[in-house]
Amino acid sequence: MTEASNQVLGRAETGSSNYPSLAQSWGILGIMVATNIVMVPVLLLLGPDPSGMSFGAQTLIATLLGTGIPCWIVYQIRKKKTDITSFNLTIDNPRIIPLILLAAIPLNLGIAGPLVELIPMADFFRDMILELASDKGLLMFLALVIAAPVLEELIFRGIILDGLLKIYSPAKAIVISSLLFGLIHLNPWQFIGGAVAGGFIGWVYFHTRSVLAAILIHAVFNLTAFVEGYFIDVEQAIDMSYSEFLGGMTNYVLLIVGSIVVTLGCMVALDREFKRSSPALKT
Repeated sequence: MTEASNQVLGRAETGSSNYPSLAQSWGILGIMVATNIVMVPVLLLLGPDPSGMSFGAQTLIATLLGTGIPCWIVYQIRKKKTDITSFNLTIDNPRIIPLILLAAIPLNLGIAGPLVELIPMADFFRDMILELASDKGLLMFLALVIAAPVLEELIFRGIILDGLLKIYSPAKAIVISSLLFGLIHLNPWQFIGGAVAGGFIGWVYFHTRSVLAAILIHAVFNLTAFVEGYFIDVEQAIDMSYSEFLGGMTNYVLLIVGSIVVTLGCMVALDREFKRSSPALKT
């Protein structure tokens, strides 16, 4: 274990109390929702007309303020309650990095994607996807692939899951944090993707206690969605089923089966690497 990991775990042991509990985790979710509600009129004022601000710029501002402000508030609360003042931004075993990144791609495209398709898509969500896909600029990249993964993982894994693991069993803590992560997206389609991603990220975090590992996985999830817009006609594809887009049911099944095999293979390899790590991280 690195010195940084020891310091983080040491502060957790000496802190005056644990944070957050399940009820406090719901409170964190409430802070995030309230902040985003307040952001709505701000974004309307900064809308494309008359300011000419791009959707990518709006998304970046919404992310930095809508998630950044709650992150700062919750960090201050945790610091006051536990004396923990930092996050573990190291990865003790670099061999896990290619495995967690490789697993994230099929988990997103071949597992979460087909699950999301089971729920009929509402027009507002369809329009939101099209608007996101229409902006392929640097600001949108910064919002989706950098700002969102960093700020959301600091909250959901670095604070919420880290605190829940000190109270509940690993399975219960990971499930709770994953469901909360899905709920913060405030729609059933992203709830499914968020919960699936959150489950895998939470499992990795439990074994590594590394917020950096969580950020990298989250970034790859969002990057796959961002890059898709460069290779497919999103406006045409969004009105097609997965099987139609892939050219038939055979290809659809192969995608799902292949994604499951690759993801499980990476998880087995990761589990071997985790077992080589210090068991102190799992306490």
